[in-house]
Amino acid sequence: MTQEELREMYIERLKREKQCWISSMTGINPNVLSKFKHGKIDLYPYLFVKLEAYLLNN
Repeated sequence: MTQEELREMYIERLKREKQCWISSMTGINPNVLSKFKHGKIDLYPYLFVKLEAYLLNN
């Protein structure tokens, strides 16, 4: 999976869940998630794995 595919998946999930909830469940800072959502940054590999696991398992 690429950063862009994960970003699209994340944006789709935000239609059902709040960013603060996803942040608390993954342990990723909400500011980092916001910047990732808007395409300003790519996630570090360890954060990528956390978010990917959360999105695929829920």
